[in-house]
Amino acid sequence: MRIQGPLKRVNGRFESLSWKQAYKEIAQKINILLLDNGPETIFWLNFPQPNHAYALRLMHALRSPHYFTHGSTCYTARNAGWNFTTGKLPASDLANTKFAMIIGRNLAGGIDLGQMKSIVKAKERGMKLVVVDPRHSETAILADEWLPVRPGADLALLLALINVLIEEEFYDADFVDNHTVGFDQLADEIINYPPEWAEKVCDIPAKTIVRLAREMAQEKPRALVHRGYHGAFGAQYLNSFQTTRALAIVNALLGNINRKGGTYFAKSASLGELKPKHPVPEGPLMSKLEGTGTPGRYPLGAYGDGIAHAIPELALRGKLKCGFVYHNNPLRTNPNPGRVIAGYKKLDLLVVLDPVLSETAVIADYVLPASFYLEADEAVDNKHYGKQAQVSIQQKGLEPLFDTRSGFQIISGLAHSLGVGRYFDFTLEEANELRLKPRGVTLADLKKKGVISVGDHWKEGFEKLNTPSGKVELYSATLDRLGYPPIPRWEAPLVSPDEKDAASFRLIHGKQAIHTNAMTANNSYLMEISRRYDLIRLWMNKKRAEKLGIIDGDLVLLKSLVGEGKIRVKLTEGLHPSCVWLPSGYGVFSKHLSTAYDQGLSYNDFLPTLFDPAVGHAMASEIIVSVRKI
Repeated sequence: MRIQGPLKRVNGRFESLSWKQAYKEIAQKINILLLDNGPETIFWLNFPQPNHAYALRLMHALRSPHYFTHGSTCYTARNAGWNFTTGKLPASDLANTKFAMIIGRNLAGGIDLGQMKSIVKAKERGMKLVVVDPRHSETAILADEWLPVRPGADLALLLALINVLIEEEFYDADFVDNHTVGFDQLADEIINYPPEWAEKVCDIPAKTIVRLAREMAQEKPRALVHRGYHGAFGAQYLNSFQTTRALAIVNALLGNINRKGGTYFAKSASLGELKPKHPVPEGPLMSKLEGTGTPGRYPLGAYGDGIAHAIPELALRGKLKCGFVYHNNPLRTNPNPGRVIAGYKKLDLLVVLDPVLSETAVIADYVLPASFYLEADEAVDNKHYGKQAQVSIQQKGLEPLFDTRSGFQIISGLAHSLGVGRYFDFTLEEANELRLKPRGVTLADLKKKGVISVGDHWKEGFEKLNTPSGKVELYSATLDRLGYPPIPRWEAPLVSPDEKDAASFRLIHGKQAIHTNAMTANNSYLMEISRRYDLIRLWMNKKRAEKLGIIDGDLVLLKSLVGEGKIRVKLTEGLHPSCVWLPSGYGVFSKHLSTAYDQGLSYNDFLPTLFDPAVGHAMASEIIVSVRKI
């Protein structure tokens, strides 16, 4: 059920109040907290969308550094790995490649329609697709080869591919000579990782590794290993950062950096500023308390994203006192929900912007109902990942059904109530006009067309990368200075199943082509698909199940050090035997979301609170569970 107006918690129950009164009360409480504790005790957490630039503006107006995204549970290790190698995260030119290897990325299950369309077209032209994934995913259905890698051992495969490319001299020598640094150091290190070694670690035959290295080399530079995302690279393992470094280096050895059919740096449209017409906040007075980007803490972390799953720990220690949560549901999307609940409940003030009573909204002091996307205009967007820069805009299709407001309206209203309205003395329409002005695009024209291409089209090659050397850094002097391996080397996952215990597994997770993150499980139409096709089950390798006396459809108890739950199993040969797999998006425990309530489990229920020591990501697949038949 949707929230129809602002809510306030009174004696454990929600009561309605006006927007004016809600703004007034929230501002009074925050101003007291600012006086007593300082701006560093306030935070804002959201899933990054165009309007959220104004949330960052609000935090800066309040002089707080604590703006967080979901990155530490999603992509920060992957981004860091690419940034330290090529200076920027590239895209993968699937439409024009002749050989593609996709590791731990389920484009079909993740409903990435653009990339899937590119794969289909490329395969029609003869492209070879190799999918490396512990599970036979929806994307693997389209693959010419599926390699069921041992979870957490993707790094071993990539190191062995590098070994073959160098030892057999299949790399692009001209590209390496002119556009990379550290090849000699890499060659000296990589002799330690022959395919025969990798086979024992990742369970992919040595002869297969050699053959695939030769096949991709034959098609270079129109051969690629997909840039990766959440699985294997984003925030999964202790070795995710170095796994991404190895991934980037394989692509560099193929000479495909910013080349057709390889990787490319997408064109992005720079937008205008609101200044000088509108003043810019002075910004934070201090750095983030959780240590993102701080030497000796998490120096490789992304400062702009922060480490959001550290918020409960900071709250429990009294470092954070007040928080805003928008377009996010940390009680369901962060690890160790018991700890998350304790942390968020410890806050003196929690304000949640949400159209429904999600798990996080249920424990809030105030809930400000955000309009659904069809009811709200958005800020101009320039985040596109193609070869032609674009600007776009999302426009409301109908008036709000209830007393709700758009994200921008809520942020602006809060700013004015908090005494920093001078930084929000404009409408969203005026801001959009100013941001579009340098592109020579009018807001009226953009509203009419929805998307407009701007600027120059992508061109092959590059003169200088955004790295200290200006080249691809096979060897990173920066990492060496910070005390990390300057060249990727084998690093085992943090934990591994007990091979002597037949009931011990690594728990991994992934998407189904039904739901989006943790946001759609309460949609009755989508949940009906999940039920009708019996999708809310734990996947288990058939042979491992036989040893435990488990048959398809059995109810089992899944248990880790921090959580347990009951779920039915799906037996399959399409899963590496060392792991079990949970589909994401289920495990809703807000009774107000009645369609999804108590349907399935979430992997976060079983994951302890972990922080990668370099990047700070959640290491979301470093979970060992036991499975017992009930």
